[in-house]
Amino acid sequence: MDLETFKEDIKEYIKHIYSLVLEDYKEYLTIDKKELINEFNYDEDIVIDDGGEYSNSPGRWENKTRKIHLSPRTFYDKTYKEAIGKKINNIDIKVLEDKMANSANEKFTEEELLSFIKQKQLSCLNVVKGIIVHEVMHSIISIKIDEEIICVSYNNKIYECKGVKGEYLDEGLVEYFARKFANKHKLFLIPSIPYQKNVEYVKRLEMILGKNIYKLSFCNNYKSFFNYIHEVGLLEEYNEIENKWLTDRIINRIKNRNIKESLIDFSEENNL
Repeated sequence: MDLETFKEDIKEYIKHIYSLVLEDYKEYLTIDKKELINEFNYDEDIVIDDGGEYSNSPGRWENKTRKIHLSPRTFYDKTYKEAIGKKINNIDIKVLEDKMANSANEKFTEEELLSFIKQKQLSCLNVVKGIIVHEVMHSIISIKIDEEIICVSYNNKIYECKGVKGEYLDEGLVEYFARKFANKHKLFLIPSIPYQKNVEYVKRLEMILGKNIYKLSFCNNYKSFFNYIHEVGLLEEYNEIENKWLTDRIINRIKNRNIKESLIDFSEENNL
């Protein structure tokens, strides 16, 4: 499949997903989210690119431009191609397919996903198609607070980095609803391993909040959600979990050299 054919296929696929979203969540979606879906330009708002600064990400929802960006080849080459080329213990494909069909209630290892992709002989385009539901959910769920500066210490240096408060919960909600939605409608989905702990936290919240979690997730009002978390006595715990998650995430980015700015250098030679 070439990129043009892939894009046409993706256009129809996203149209199908949005039509199901309107059916499933119409009582919870805000007016602006319904307008976003109805006004989505399938020719201009789906961008196939080489990744750029997001080259390690297979796809992303750009909130400012309201576009879905997909980077199939760069992502596949950097994340899967080399790993799949190495020896992988093939896991029972029926077991993996059953887990995929019940992904909202399952945990996955990287080896399981690599084995699944290898045994099913999925192309880079098919792999990226598996994260479309997650990106569509990003377009209708946005529980985030404004960016803030976070100082992180790593290798005797202090780095000043941008962090987004509420992102831990946001990614957990997006991934959890993506998994539930895909399972219900039998859509292909590659579970996002980095957000598994986030998903577990959302499951815990759902047990406490019940059906309110739907209203709070799709209202796109972080104040309402966090006020509710505060009311049930979980805000302090949430802040502690998210702060650790953000710090670990930033350190990983520093290790991958995606962050260059170092405000204060506490290395030994600068303290002589």
